[in-house]
Amino acid sequence: DLTQNRRFTVSDTTKNYLASLGGEVRLVMAFLGTSDLHAEVKGLVSEYDRIGGDAVAAEYLDLSRSRSRLAELKDRYQLQFSGDQIVVFGESGRLKTIHAEELVNRDPNTGRVIEFKGEEVLTAAILEVTEQQQRKIYLISGDRRADELVPIAEQLQPLATAQNARLESLVLEGRDSIPEDADALFFPGNSEDLTEREMALVRDYWESRRGGLVIYLDPTAETPVLHAMLREHGIAPRPDRILSVISIPGVAARKTYDVPVALMPGAGPTRDLPALSTRLLGQTQSIEVLYEDDLLLSENIRPLPLMVAGTGFWGEIDFQAEEISYNPDIDHGQPNPVFTAASVEKGVPGGAGLSQGSSRLVVAGNPDLISPQGSSAKVAVDFTMASLNWVMNREELIGISPRRPTFFTLSIRPDKIAFLQSLLIMALPGAALILGGFVWMRRRA
Repeated sequence: DLTQNRRFTVSDTTKNYLASLGGEVRLVMAFLGTSDLHAEVKGLVSEYDRIGGDAVAAEYLDLSRSRSRLAELKDRYQLQFSGDQIVVFGESGRLKTIHAEELVNRDPNTGRVIEFKGEEVLTAAILEVTEQQQRKIYLISGDRRADELVPIAEQLQPLATAQNARLESLVLEGRDSIPEDADALFFPGNSEDLTEREMALVRDYWESRRGGLVIYLDPTAETPVLHAMLREHGIAPRPDRILSVISIPGVAARKTYDVPVALMPGAGPTRDLPALSTRLLGQTQSIEVLYEDDLLLSENIRPLPLMVAGTGFWGEIDFQAEEISYNPDIDHGQPNPVFTAASVEKGVPGGAGLSQGSSRLVVAGNPDLISPQGSSAKVAVDFTMASLNWVMNREELIGISPRRPTFFTLSIRPDKIAFLQSLLIMALPGAALILGGFVWMRRRA
């Protein structure tokens, strides 16, 4: 792909999903050859056709020339070809029509395309016609302020929509059960602990119904009921803060809580996200992961570390003190790794591995992987979506999420434009004329 911004290179998520398709999907692209989006969309559809192999078949029709074929499709499927569009056909007989303008965002003043979102729209349409129903993810409020929950939901919803999932809020207080359509529960840094009754609902949902849990812990919150459930399954949040001390000659040493972390390879949600790194902002607590505990393994419970802090950072117990230093007797760090996220997969007790189905959860020791300010790092967003897909048993959708190729315009003030025009029209030709005259005079002499 030699295009600007690698605009025809699809994401790992889409590649994994197309490779896992069980039935055939047909893509019919019906565009005018003169459309400003024709080349862009045809390049994308061709990539789906190539990557999907026998599972994806593409057909390209010109609205002004392929009239007999368009009439055949119109009569057979009651379609209306009134403009540029892609029609996605699933083996089950379901179809989805994507109009051309759904693939882009345009400047409202000039009509110029400023963002191409074709991959996420097309993948969402294929998921819609191949999956039996849309997945449902519930965001548990847990006393986190609405002004923080709204931007978290706004950042996740477009990615969830692109993967045929829907995000809704849920308050556990006063409920008798978790909704039947819940595929996953997401706790985004809740500052309020669960009551024993609410924990009973969550346990029943997770263990009996094989529902998925993604839990981002708030280190400043007192949540003993939630912590007890996690420790029972081999994940123990510690009462510390991961930090380091920055020392510069001539300047007083200071603490930093912004932790560089790396995702770890393995069989969990980071399986297709190895070697990626990001920075956790704010306060983060470390997590003890009992991944080699024989008792847990005998009960078919398998905790696994997912994220590790960078070199020079440790879990400090006395983090509120003015002056701190690493104490190997009480703090958590070198030579042992400091984990900031982990997963648990719980199978049937006494079962052979996890072949009979499993309950899955993911825990992170930082509440703001999805930033309430709306400025989340792409790696953190990919990790969150990979975790949600993994706990919902959608491994084929784990990977790096689609990019949206955008057009960049350099804005120049009018006075600067006038200066550039003067430079190009007068100064540069004048300089060339003066230099030419100087050379002429030297030769004459």
